[in-house]
Amino acid sequence: MLALPLAATDVGIFQGFNNSLFAKRFEWAPRQATGNVIFVAIDKHSLDAVGTWPWPRSIYATVLDKLNASGARDVFLDVDFSASSSKEEDDRLAAALNRAGGGVLLPVFRQQEAASSSQTAVTRPIPLLLQNAWPAFANVAMDADGIVRRFDLGSQLDGNPTQSAASALGRIDSSSGSLLVDYSIRPDTVPTFSLSDVLNGSVPAEAVRDRSVVVGASATELKDIFPVPVYGAIAGPLLHVLAAETLLQNRFLRTLDQAPLELLFAVLLIVGVICARSTGIITMAAAGLTVVIVGEIGAFVLQWQYGLLVGTAVPWSMLLLAWMLALSERVDLGQMLVTIANTEARNTRRLMRRIIADSSDGVVAFDGDLRIVEASESAKALLRVGIGASLLDSADAAIIGILQRLVSEHDAEPNRIHTALADFTGNGGSHAAHYEASITISPTEQTTAARSRRFAGCLIIRDVTARREYEQRLKTLSERDDLTGLLNRREFAFRLAAIEGEVLVSVLDIEHFPSLCATLGHDAGDELLKAVAARLGSAFADDLLARLDGDHFGIATFKTDEPSIDDFADGLLRLFEEPILLRGAVLPVSVRLGIARSGDAAPSALPAAAESALIAVKASPGRRWSSFDPSTAVRQARSRRLERDMRDALQNRQFFLLFQPQIEFRSGRLVGAEALIRWNHPEFGLISPAEFIPIAESSGLICDIGRWTLFEACTEAAAWPGELSIAVNVSALQFERSDIEADVRDALSCSGLPASRLCLELTESAFLGQGGVSITKMRALRDHGVVIALDDFGTGYSSMSYLADLPLDKLKIDQSFVRRMNGNPNIFQIVGAIISLAHGLNLVVVAEGVETDLEAEALHRLGCETGQGYLFGRPDEALRMLSKWNVEKRLSAKV
Repeated sequence: MLALPLAATDVGIFQGFNNSLFAKRFEWAPRQATGNVIFVAIDKHSLDAVGTWPWPRSIYATVLDKLNASGARDVFLDVDFSASSSKEEDDRLAAALNRAGGGVLLPVFRQQEAASSSQTAVTRPIPLLLQNAWPAFANVAMDADGIVRRFDLGSQLDGNPTQSAASALGRIDSSSGSLLVDYSIRPDTVPTFSLSDVLNGSVPAEAVRDRSVVVGASATELKDIFPVPVYGAIAGPLLHVLAAETLLQNRFLRTLDQAPLELLFAVLLIVGVICARSTGIITMAAAGLTVVIVGEIGAFVLQWQYGLLVGTAVPWSMLLLAWMLALSERVDLGQMLVTIANTEARNTRRLMRRIIADSSDGVVAFDGDLRIVEASESAKALLRVGIGASLLDSADAAIIGILQRLVSEHDAEPNRIHTALADFTGNGGSHAAHYEASITISPTEQTTAARSRRFAGCLIIRDVTARREYEQRLKTLSERDDLTGLLNRREFAFRLAAIEGEVLVSVLDIEHFPSLCATLGHDAGDELLKAVAARLGSAFADDLLARLDGDHFGIATFKTDEPSIDDFADGLLRLFEEPILLRGAVLPVSVRLGIARSGDAAPSALPAAAESALIAVKASPGRRWSSFDPSTAVRQARSRRLERDMRDALQNRQFFLLFQPQIEFRSGRLVGAEALIRWNHPEFGLISPAEFIPIAESSGLICDIGRWTLFEACTEAAAWPGELSIAVNVSALQFERSDIEADVRDALSCSGLPASRLCLELTESAFLGQGGVSITKMRALRDHGVVIALDDFGTGYSSMSYLADLPLDKLKIDQSFVRRMNGNPNIFQIVGAIISLAHGLNLVVVAEGVETDLEAEALHRLGCETGQGYLFGRPDEALRMLSKWNVEKRLSAKV
């Protein structure tokens, strides 16, 4: 008791107990923040609003301007500016700091130069930013238990005393030492605003005027979170706010050296125990409890009213020791402990016998002679032995072998515990039962009376029949398709990998299976899959069969002779010439095959190779089967790679536009250009639109790519002279699936391009499938002022029945007609008829693919207004295209 006051200060358990009591007292006497310091949080809403991190420094410049405009007294930007950004961004922030007039604090941090070094260095903002701002230390110090309880008032920076952010915001002059944070000040009473609200101007000026502002991160993903008492964890900037509030409210928390008082208390307790030997133990306990209650109330009042932190862990520990001292003077502890130990030993033996006897598992306790000392009823029934019998005479051969091995190991290392597991099979009635035996041999203390008992052992036998059957069922489920009972894809590939020798793998799918399911129902589709699996099982009973996924089935056979592949494919297709009886109806079924054999790929990859061949079959109407073709697989892999990379290409600015001029035949002047998209892949280089546009359409990415093209083309054309138009191709899928009207309105609004200078080029496929809806969209676009052109006229359907109903302004003759018209009179007449027809419908005609002067002259004679092709220029960058035609780009239009 006398040693505790002197030694407990360095003992973590007492410090932790005192810290917990301090935190509880803070919690019991909460305080409101003064409101003189507000917190502007970089929260998740702010991160989502800006959309990137780290933020451009111009955003902080905007925040500073808005806070200063609202009358903020001073601002602490708790953001690391120690690295340079772009010059433009740094200059904008420096200008904002200059406008703030020196009312901004920027953080500096003192940290170790290396992980194993004791030398420290100061990390500070770049000099450009410090020219018009004050440095303030923003270090957060943790106690040994990782909790933040203190804050520094400042430190030395380049030999000059420099305040911390808390002391500067708390309006004190000191810049050395540290103070405790008053965690009775509730963080939720600190005025807090989202930084996005400051940016959009929704924070009233009255909330900021004449107040200090701390700007910093509170979003969890930014990881500026620290553990604190009472509140668990709070954001680092909010920690600076609470420290400043501690100073503003004059809560200078302090502790005192309690050792002399605690020594006096220990002496009083010892004297009290000696003098109160006749007092009852209950009375003494009540007196001690009263002392604890009064002491805690006093400590609470001192902390609440006067900021004095009193640790009571040591006094109460001494009080407990005093009570134990009083108890030991009244009770013979030695005799009591012996009695308790004997009682517990007897109870333990009775309990163990009961547990062993009633255990559902077979439990056997045996001695050093391997004779049974205790055994449960289930063990007696299983081993058919009783207590006193030898395990060697009754146990299974596997158990006997392990017992003998464990005894030998014990003889070699008698001071260790030895254990082992054994499995054996017994008779469970109608079927075999599986058992698992755990055997443990433990050393025992040697006595003169029992020298032969070198160890004690335990045998536990558990019936694992149900578990083994369950594991077998799980194994079957993991290997088999639950609908058809065939192997699944993973097990199919696994077994293929284990096959030695040549193997032929086929992948089969059912034609029009999704349509059949949609028509007959998914239950009928499941029955059809089971019928197909049954038919395959009857024909390939000795081969590997699998349902790979959906309506794809895999077959692995050893019929690998070169001439037999055709016969094998024909035979497999003939297998389904006979219709399948499904729900009382006859259903014709047609299948397609992809085939791969050893040598085409690794054994486990043969299903993928066969599926590649199947994809090639699906892409060729009329074909029923195909063998694996490496070149086709390479093309498919390239397409899959391009589709995967295309998702990032827009964000990484890999797409770009080229522009092909459109020339008026009559005057020979530039009247516009068509925007043509290109893809500069980082690995494959330039990729033709003819390759990536179909991939984009099949994957649905064409809408995003088309929207980007529209915005980029309008933005570029807005910088051209006012008479030049821009033509943009719109995919049929984009026209159908996206809100093309909203996209056009947004593109024109963002770029400032007049609607009359935008021409959307559509092919016939944009309205053949759903003419009414498409025509409505086209009319809405024309009403907005956009020019609509029918592209590639002369190809596809080119039906006259719809041409008169379409709201068109231009008609583009396909280049296949232009290139052949001078050498083919029939084509020449067709081109003339198209031009006459277009003029009759008041449409402007644009001819594509003009490559020679002869073609241009013929088109001009026929009345075609505009030409486009290599004769006038290949697709090129806008600036070079305009320079070639002596057109100056209006740079001011982009501003």
